Amino acid sequence: MAINFPATAGQPTNGSYTYTVAGLTYSWNGSSWQAAGAGASATDTTLFSVTTNSAGSPALSYNNNTGVFSYTPPDLSTYLTAEADTLASVTARGATTNDTVTFNSLLNVSNITLQTNNTLDIIDSTSTGGLDIQTDYSLQIGQNGFPNQDYATFSSGGCTLYTGGTNRLQTTSTGVTIAGALTAGGLTYPSSNGNNGDVLTSDGTGNVTWQASSGGGGGSQSRTTASVTQSIASNAVANVSFTTAKTMALLKIDTSHAAWVTLYSSTLARTNDAGRLETTDPTPGSGVLSEVITTGNVSQLITPATVCFNEAGATTTYAKIVNKSGSTANVQVTLTYVQLEA
Repeated sequence: MAINFPATAGQPTNGSYTYTVAGLTYSWNGSSWQAAGAGASATDTTLFSVTTNSAGSPALSYNNNTGVFSYTPPDLSTYLTAEADTLASVTARGATTNDTVTFNSLLNVSNITLQTNNTLDIIDSTSTGGLDIQTDYSLQIGQNGFPNQDYATFSSGGCTLYTGGTNRLQTTSTGVTIAGALTAGGLTYPSSNGNNGDVLTSDGTGNVTWQASSGGGGGSQSRTTASVTQSIASNAVANVSFTTAKTMALLKIDTSHAAWVTLYSSTLARTNDAGRLETTDPTPGSGVLSEVITTGNVSQLITPATVCFNEAGATTTYAKIVNKSGSTANVQVTLTYVQLEA
């Protein structure tokens, strides 16, 4: 069948110039007529359009007579559009994870277990409010080096408590070791050993000291000790009192740290002597009974023995202790004497 195409002179060559015959559409491309399909031009994009239908069963169709695409989107009304899960509902579907879990602004947690690959490393917060920490390795609570250095360490051999970075209490398989002075029930106990046969006695003000047993034969008096422990800053002064006999023969003075120790017959004598330098001898009759300057944990013999006494006849010996150790310390001073007057 011969087709009589129209003249093309002056017509566009982009395919928009078309001619339909016997239900077929042809477009002019500048050199020849090309079949472009029924009712549409393959190169005329303006003839295409899309119609969007209401949501339903998803579908896409095309009308080749009109050039219209028809799109039906899927109905998503029955699908989740917001997150409603909680931690409880998530863990109910599976309570373990290999991922890292981060808690921010955590205020209250119960029934939570943190566990490494080693089943012996567990931190367990129970519903009763307790906290169980189990480990096959050492554990430290607090951190050494921060600013007060107060912390505790735990291991299979026991636990150790540190104050200011210093070991103050340590448990072992055989008992407990305490470093420094021990205060229990309001009583401060000596940190050094007494002499053979000594007993612990209290001065009635909370200080417990070693003293010789009251027993003895032949009417002779036994040696007696009296101790005072005082926390003193380096080069600082502490005015203390010993519970002693009214009159005694002083045999020796023990110091746990380097110190300058001076004994007095009264508090007035101690006050009047407060400004004297340690390089200056006391004035005779000033009430200074005895003094020693030590370089550490030493026992200084008093030879010959010095008679010391309380001016008012009381069972108290007054003293001044200057800490010369170079740092704050619990300085303990112990007097060893023989009672001369009850």
